[in-house]
Amino acid sequence: MTLSDIVNNSQFFTDETVAQINSVSVANKALSIINTECKTLFPFMENLTDVYNYMPKNWLFSLLSPYISYAIKMNDSSLSEADRYLEEFYRALNNFKDNLGSLLESYEEGDPESGISGDMVAEVGLGGVYEIDTSNAINTGWFGNNGNGGFW
Repeated sequence: MTLSDIVNNSQFFTDETVAQINSVSVANKALSIINTECKTLFPFMENLTDVYNYMPKNWLFSLLSPYISYAIKMNDSSLSEADRYLEEFYRALNNFKDNLGSLLESYEEGDPESGISGDMVAEVGLGGVYEIDTSNAINTGWFGNNGNGGFW
């Protein structure tokens, strides 16, 4: 799927046209939010016509189309309509987060429609280990080792 396909869809739903050169910037902003929220490493788009093969088309479409629609409506000061598209984007983002693990598991090398390559997830992202310092939590009682034996 190309960015041009997604922009055309967004223009249809918003009943607006947008300078397509700005669409690359808007799409990259959406990818940046996705990367930040999901700890993913999706590369930015460079133009309107290259096929983007880093996530399945249905996810790319469901994430970027509402965000581009949001930007279109923000640009023409239709704030209540823009908010609806932004809410749709965040619903899709939350759904994407919930399904990221299964998308990683189902990925088959060379088939971007099968899922998402593990190369697209940061080391500290999904499946990463977060170390917790428990050195002060062992054998100190509920209120710490302050000589009261854990009582008030």
